[in-house]
Amino acid sequence: MAFIRLEITTASGEKFFHLLSEALRPQTILTAIGGRFMSYVDESFRTRGRGMWRPLSPLTLLLRKHGGGAPLQDSGRYKQSFVQETDNQTFVEVGTNLKTDSGLSLGAIHEFGTGPYTIRAKRAKVLAAQTRGGGWVFFGKEVHHPGIPARPVLPTKAVAEKLVQDTLDAMLTRLAAQQGG
Repeated sequence: MAFIRLEITTASGEKFFHLLSEALRPQTILTAIGGRFMSYVDESFRTRGRGMWRPLSPLTLLLRKHGGGAPLQDSGRYKQSFVQETDNQTFVEVGTNLKTDSGLSLGAIHEFGTGPYTIRAKRAKVLAAQTRGGGWVFFGKEVHHPGIPARPVLPTKAVAEKLVQDTLDAMLTRLAAQQGG
């Protein structure tokens, strides 16, 4: 049987091998990848989906609590709800568990958008919303909402794979630089 044997006999080689084995621990790798995914999410919010998000409608702008025209960022609650979770061995995931009052995933609504839907008054005679200035907008007994446009913040599968590869390449490059080669 043919085999290859690797023996490290220098102090610098032993140090590099130790650094490499530490860097290649699943926990270290998954934490680095999760951090990169979180940076991607932050960048999505900062750049309004890398310039791809539809602007807010005039009515939405009128009804915003805090003003400003940045989608998904009126109160900051949605953006701040993103977290990174890992079992430190086999997976890392980045996302949000935030739900609407009716229990729907807020992340799915914004990531993929919705089709048109109808909103009906249940506890009042008409639907109404208060504007930031204190006035009211009255809609009637029901509203035919045009739907919420998709405003993705998470990377696509292809982008996620590239982020993983770039993260691993950077980790190995940094280790090699620490060893002077």
